[in-house]
Amino acid sequence: KKMDLNPPKGTRDFYPDEMRQRNWMFGMWKSVAAQYGFEEYDAPVLENEDLYIRKAGEEVTQQLYNFEDKGGRRVSLRPEMTPSLARMVMAKQRGLPL
Repeated sequence: KKMDLNPPKGTRDFYPDEMRQRNWMFGMWKSVAAQYGFEEYDAPVLENEDLYIRKAGEEVTQQLYNFEDKGGRRVSLRPEMTPSLARMVMAKQRGLPL
């Protein structure tokens, strides 16, 4: 059987010429955002499944890529940043300069 060399559906590869363009565009966005006081943040690509259940109910697990990790914890691939950002803000409580 021949191996499929295409990236998974819904994803894409960025070869060097496209990556240069992408990095330039992201650099412009970052520069403009910084001028207006925005700061970058990031979160893990995996989140505890409970974070999404708390936000959207048990049925949301049917719409996520989720699994049990080797430690027995239920985790999900992060589909978007809002719950992760909310978790980060709650974890710091009043420790972030908003």
